[in-house]
Amino acid sequence: MRNAGVSLCCLLAGSLAVMNVSAEEYDFELDVAFNNMSFDGRSRITAPGGTSFSSSETDTDELSLLGTWYFKGLSDDKGPRARAVLVDRASSLSFGYSRLEQTNSTSFSSDDPAFPLPSFDLRFDSSGDTFAVDFRYVDRDSGWFGDIGLINTDVTLGGFVDDLSDAFGWRLGAGKYLFETTTLSFDVSQLNATGGRDATAYSVAFEHLGDLGERWDYAVDAGYSRLDTDGGFELDTWNAAIALYPTRDFEFGLGVEHVSGSRIGQDKTGLEGFASWFIKPNVKLSARYRVDDTDFPGTVFSDGSRIDGSADQDSFGISATVRF
Repeated sequence: MRNAGVSLCCLLAGSLAVMNVSAEEYDFELDVAFNNMSFDGRSRITAPGGTSFSSSETDTDELSLLGTWYFKGLSDDKGPRARAVLVDRASSLSFGYSRLEQTNSTSFSSDDPAFPLPSFDLRFDSSGDTFAVDFRYVDRDSGWFGDIGLINTDVTLGGFVDDLSDAFGWRLGAGKYLFETTTLSFDVSQLNATGGRDATAYSVAFEHLGDLGERWDYAVDAGYSRLDTDGGFELDTWNAAIALYPTRDFEFGLGVEHVSGSRIGQDKTGLEGFASWFIKPNVKLSARYRVDDTDFPGTVFSDGSRIDGSADQDSFGISATVRF
């Protein structure tokens, strides 16, 4: 799927680049994106009787399509084109679809009599489809805005026995323009999965666009979210990003995200670099690369046994966007 996703993005960008759109008022936007994530985790259990090792590798490809209707129009005649939605206070209705394919490999070995399992290597594939709709309305005069979103996911889980997992979720949000190009928003969302496994999230987000001198602009995004599940699992996520705009058509920047949970016994920090370029006033190409560093603190038990682990994860994405 990786080659197909990259080819589709390049094909869309190439075909749209020949369009010569001079207007700066748009009603629709179409985005196609391909993302890949690779995860490599290792753990070791050292006990008085011996040592056990396990490792897992996961490779995930995702191809997504997003169509947006700006029912009050979208103008990009002010500020960076990548922030036109913020500057113009655009209202929109969006429909999205994504296809995910994942390959998982797991191995285990042990010379500890306390772990009598034989060594094994497993490999299985999973896939999923996600459909989403989002409605956003902005009162351009007062600066108040609201969001409503729905999402439905069907995932076929590979393994010893294939299984199908469904999930349906909703989101409600509200916010306000504090200044001309500065917003603060709050969201609450809930996801209901197969088997009655429910999760609720609360989040707050801040976005600001400003200028650096006469030519450069910059943007700051920051947010925090709290996830709670029926089983008592809690997850806190902090994120921040800064983007620079030397011209209206070019964007580059860095983002950081830190995740910590009550039951995962680990902290994860991700660092991402991103860039986008409007090769035409209505055609944008984007790319990003991210590396995640996971910290597994060693755990020592009363019998002298110890668990240590490490994990590496990196991901990249490319996308092409057209406005018309």
